[in-house]
Amino acid sequence: MLSIFVSCTRKPIIEEDTPDIEEHATLDDRIEAVVPHIRIHIENNAEVIDKEVYLNAEIEIDGHGKFQDLAKVKTTIKGRGNSTWFMPKKPYRLKLDKKASLFGLPEAKDWILLANYNDYTLMTNAVGMKIGKQLGMPFTNDIIPVDLTVNGVYRGNYNLTQQIEIKENRVNIGEGGVLWEMDSYFDELWKFKSPVLQLPMNLKDPDVESESQFALWRNEFQHFEHLLFAKEFPKNSYGEVFDKQQFVNFLIVNMLTGNHEVGHPKSVYMHKKLAGKYTMGPVWDFDYSFGFSEEHGMQYFNYENLNLIREDDTRIGAELYKRILKDPEVKLLFAKTWKTYKDTKFNELMDFIEVYAAEIRDSQKKDYELWKVGNNRHAENKAELKIFLRKRAKLLEDYIAKL
Repeated sequence: MLSIFVSCTRKPIIEEDTPDIEEHATLDDRIEAVVPHIRIHIENNAEVIDKEVYLNAEIEIDGHGKFQDLAKVKTTIKGRGNSTWFMPKKPYRLKLDKKASLFGLPEAKDWILLANYNDYTLMTNAVGMKIGKQLGMPFTNDIIPVDLTVNGVYRGNYNLTQQIEIKENRVNIGEGGVLWEMDSYFDELWKFKSPVLQLPMNLKDPDVESESQFALWRNEFQHFEHLLFAKEFPKNSYGEVFDKQQFVNFLIVNMLTGNHEVGHPKSVYMHKKLAGKYTMGPVWDFDYSFGFSEEHGMQYFNYENLNLIREDDTRIGAELYKRILKDPEVKLLFAKTWKTYKDTKFNELMDFIEVYAAEIRDSQKKDYELWKVGNNRHAENKAELKIFLRKRAKLLEDYIAKL
């Protein structure tokens, strides 16, 4: 049985120069269109109406022969998300009573169920994370498509994924490590704005033990930013505290997917081990990537020829990326990494999309019947997604050539 959860090594189903009309060739006849089913029963049939208060519940999983079943175990559940929380299809956070391995993933207590309400393709986060994994970005999340039932009521197709947190089986950066999120919501308890660009730095993990501890982490980041904007840049020591390779990987993921939200910035994570380098990632949140446009009727696959990093983009996230790209070493690394990815991994990505789309096709139909979001043209959306990525790849290649 073919599976979306392992690396594909077969030849690509559709070659790059295949006419668009042939994009509708699928693997439907060879792949079972079934995803695992998560069932959650909340105590007293309560509904999740809050992002702060956990409710007691039980969870069970029917793996449908693809994954190990999970008998009823105790958990708690609450809401999550920023703008996504206010949409009709709610995202959730789970906290199991005891660590468990779900779908063969490393065991943990905390798990996320992404609703993907606007994403009528039901594929954007899976594809974005796949690219991150292909590039070797550390701690990139796994995406498991599931059907979800809560209190006996079907809720649609969801993505089960890991909570982003400093843990051994998650963002494993050890004691003394720090995880920042650059996000314009600026809504964490411990936060600051950087002195040069006014970057909205939100501390995600770990918990703060004292004001002096937070001040140390803040001062370390401020020192890094000052190195970036020093007169001697890039011929100073900034490379000793910043991972250039993972910055390049971060750019490729977000430029290829057209994730313009990182320019605000929103949902941009950066982690640092004790005495280590600032490292981009984990990558996160591709709901508004792939040319999603509210102006075009909440549709995907617009702006395929719009550069992610442009001189006329003065948002502070974009200014940060433009500054780092002034380093000749980063430019060379960017070109080399992209060429290797395009030559060795891009066709694998196209194959992955074919398999993923085939496996979720029945789940997508049920989700549409419930929520009526999008156009319910699954095969066409899959084909347009691949066309979009090919156009982005050409744009990225041209952009690098002009650096």
